[in-house]
Order: sequence, then structure tokens, then C-alpha cells
Amino acid sequence: MSMIRTTVCILVAATLALAGCASGARSDFGLGFRETAIPVGFPGVRFSVEDALAAEVMGLQLSEGAPHGADGRFDLIALSGGGAAGAYTAGLVNGWTERGDRPDFEVVTGVSTGALAAPFVFLGPDRDAELREAYTGGLAANLLQGRGLGAFVGSGIYQSAPLRALIETYVDAAMLTEIAAEHRRGRVLLVATTDLDAQRGVVWNMGAIAERGGPEALALFRDILTASASIPGAFPPVMIKARASDALDSPAFEEMHVDGGVMNPFVAVPQMMWNWTDPNGVLRGARIHIIVNGKAEPVVNVTSDAVGSVLGRTIDTALKANLRANLFANRTFAARNGVSFSVTTIPAEFDGGDSLDFSPEAMQRVYDLGRVRALSGEAWRTELNLAAD
Repeated sequence: MSMIRTTVCILVAATLALAGCASGARSDFGLGFRETAIPVGFPGVRFSVEDALAAEVMGLQLSEGAPHGADGRFDLIALSGGGAAGAYTAGLVNGWTERGDRPDFEVVTGVSTGALAAPFVFLGPDRDAELREAYTGGLAANLLQGRGLGAFVGSGIYQSAPLRALIETYVDAAMLTEIAAEHRRGRVLLVATTDLDAQRGVVWNMGAIAERGGPEALALFRDILTASASIPGAFPPVMIKARASDALDSPAFEEMHVDGGVMNPFVAVPQMMWNWTDPNGVLRGARIHIIVNGKAEPVVNVTSDAVGSVLGRTIDTALKANLRANLFANRTFAARNGVSFSVTTIPAEFDGGDSLDFSPEAMQRVYDLGRVRALSGEAWRTELNLAAD
């Protein structure tokens, strides 16, 4: 495990040990409204991945006819979490465009660093240069700015301002206007966060938010991207204002949202649809593409007995296990419904890809890896062979 990750784990552990010294009390008002809560001013823009009713509605919509692009196919691409390794998505997408066989994606989803890349991927090749710049241009090198002693009395060891500044550099009113136009064409852009209060994964329809327009839509759009990429303990959570219902006089409260990867390493098929079967066969021939911004295979290694190494290795093991379980569940869904399934990951033998190494040199190497693999046609695989080497 890298020195960067070990150091971060030690800092997080120390912060947790001292957490009892700080007051983080919040009102429990609003807990009874979690089932019906909506973001203030934005009804109908999100659902829970565990929501059976939402899954049923999605299933009915799909069975009535999935949207198809200009190429006559229905393509969904899911971008996973992975921190700095999100440069893999940037490189792969740019290389895919250069290769000339990049699909028109009807659905684009993103989690954590994948959420940051998702708007660029959704808007197509015209945004490739900005996507590359966002990951290799040097701005990301400033993300890990410590809060000093404030880390021990706050909710994160790093400042959120650099992450917000990165998002605000690219996500502006003009981008939302473009996203809204694509949303009206029937295309879908989804981003996942984790509602810590409700312990639920939340999927946001970013196109629906963009279509509302105005400063409030832009602020919420940015908040969701920030929340989805905010690793708990490392970055402060994002508080999102909500109401018990869409009535203007309904009680208001705040929800605490963090990294979408806490609940879902990626979003392709929602959990409540894993056992769903398309009754009309309209999904047959559709394609699911999953970009994993990291290594999925177990890597056998000797773990130091230092607290940082043990904590980091434990977290990495748990995340990989969850990732593999989600990959197999989505692969099973695809096989049952006649859907093409492909996944790409950072090869286990690649020396790099640390999720917390935001140095321009490291991110450029990961970007180059993704681009070269896309150009060569070696990036994608349809079978899951995730055994340890």
C-alpha cells in the first residue's frame, strides 16, 4: 500500500480517536420524513437504489421501450469511484474517441470520481479535452489540503474548498444548458451519493436538475458532485436541504450526503432490479459498459502490522469485495436479459493507480494507460475472471 494512503489512514484513525472531544450534534428533526423527503425546490429528481417502487417503475418504463441512439443501440456506461485513478476514465474515453468506435450513450452514470467525469462523458467528444485537462492539468494536485488542528474538531481532515473549486471551474450554467438539452432528447445522466442519515444510496437525475435551470439548479448540481466525491473522514460531508413533502409549508431539515461509493461502487442496474426479467425483451441487444477506476482483482501482499497499513488494507479489501459482488450481479442481470456486458479495470500488474495520488505525474500515467488500452482495443472484457494472481 502506498505511503500516501497509509498516512491518510493514520490521520483518519487519529481523527476518529479524538472525535469524542468535539461536538457534532445535529437535530434529529426530520428523521420521520426520510421516506417522503425531497430536496427543497426539486421534487422528482432522485430515487433510492433500494426503493422497490422506483425499481418497478423503471422496469415498466424499460419494458415499454428503451431509448436507442443514432447507432440503433441502447448503451449505458457506468463510471466507478477511484479518486485520482479517475484519470483512467479520462484516458480511456479520449482514446475511445480517437479509435472511432465510441458509442452514443443513452445513459451515463457516475459515482465519486466517476460522478465528476460523468457530465463530460455525457456531453460527448466535444468535452474530451476538458475531461483530460480536469484530470491531468494540475488542478487536482491541490485537492489534499489539510485543515491543520481543525481536522480534529471537524468532519474531515481535508478542506472541501479545492474540490469545490475544481468542480466550479468546469460545471457552469453553460454546461447545465447543454445537459438539459440532451435530457429533453431522452438521454439520462445519473449520479449517486450516500445519505448517511438514512443509510441509503441515492441516485440523482442530473438532467432533470439541469432542466430546471437557474442559480438554485447549478448550486444543487455542484453540491451533488461534491458530495459524491467526498470520502467520509477525508472530506467534510455535504448538507442538502430537504422538506418532508413538496408543500411549501412542509417541515425543512438537512440531509448529510457523502461519497456515493460507500453504498455503490458504480450504478448500472439498481440493486432492486438485480432479479428483474424484461417481460417484453426490449432490452435484448442493449449494452452495459462499466469503467472501474481501479484494480478489481485481489493482490496478494504482506501487510505491515502498523495501524495505517492494517486499516488501509482492510478498507481496500472490503471495497474490492463489494465491487466484485456488484460486477457479478450486473453480469448475471445482463445474461438473463440478453444484454451485452463489458467491463474494464486497471490491470493488477500496473504500477500505479493509487486513489489518493493526485500528483500530475501519477495521474498522467494512469490517463496514458487508459488511452493506450482504448486505442489498442485491449481495455474491455466480457467475462469476469477476478481471482487473485
